[in-house]
Amino acid sequence: MCSSDLISLVCEVWRLQIKVGKALQGVGMAELPDIASTVARTKEYYDGPADEIYRLIWGDNIHLGVPCGPSCPHPEAMEHTNEIMAGFVNLDEGSRVLDLGCGYGATARYLVREHKCAVVGINVSEKELELAQKRELQANLQSFLKYSDESFDVVGSQEAFLHGADKDKIISESKRVLISGGKLIFTDLLVKSGTAQVDRERIYQRVKTPVMWDMDDYRRSLMVHRFEVLQTQDWSAYVSQSYSWIRTQVDRNRDRLLEKLDPQTIDSTLESLDFWVDSANSGKIGWALFVAVKSGA
Repeated sequence: MCSSDLISLVCEVWRLQIKVGKALQGVGMAELPDIASTVARTKEYYDGPADEIYRLIWGDNIHLGVPCGPSCPHPEAMEHTNEIMAGFVNLDEGSRVLDLGCGYGATARYLVREHKCAVVGINVSEKELELAQKRELQANLQSFLKYSDESFDVVGSQEAFLHGADKDKIISESKRVLISGGKLIFTDLLVKSGTAQVDRERIYQRVKTPVMWDMDDYRRSLMVHRFEVLQTQDWSAYVSQSYSWIRTQVDRNRDRLLEKLDPQTIDSTLESLDFWVDSANSGKIGWALFVAVKSGA
């Protein structure tokens, strides 16, 4: 059984102090936007109509998925992804895990249920935390920066770094809170190098983020912060499959969604999902896994 006292879901407003400077990414070396405005846009997105769609269509687990077989439905693919990621880190009853961008807490509950470890979740969405509370999980308001050095054995995340204005800072803070030998494991949506600026801007607008990285950008940042990169896997082939499933479900559940949302919002969502699928099929967006270990230096 999943014990609620092992999970603390924390609503994090991501008020990280950033330097006025340049992003690491080679494309779009613009000054980083104000963190507060980025947080506000992200929170508005997840606490807006998207929340109703996530709850009805995705369920508690709101991530992309690696299929477990040729006809694997998306809910099972999401669970399979949790299994794959957990397999890269050695978890037991003494493990302390920080889940960045924990959503409704599905991954945290999975880790506690299957590995009996203690999980702290960080998230910007109050509505997602509200649902987590209904799942009898604890919720508190706390700053990421208040965590002491070397507080966690594992820092994990699924498709959350893309929302950060200063991804380099997120990686450096992850290193700070990890013990020596601790692991950082995360997946993220990518914008592939060579993608035209006009397409980039539409992609960024779709998820309310100022910038997205490609695999090499993450590798570079991990190396700059003296992580040893143990594993990278390009999962881009599964992006179109994941979002195609979501689009089909939104269309099938239109009448149920109309009980909560106006027709224009649903039409806009379907249009955005079409763009997301097309962008994946044309190689503009991707998805990847990264596993790195904090060295003793």
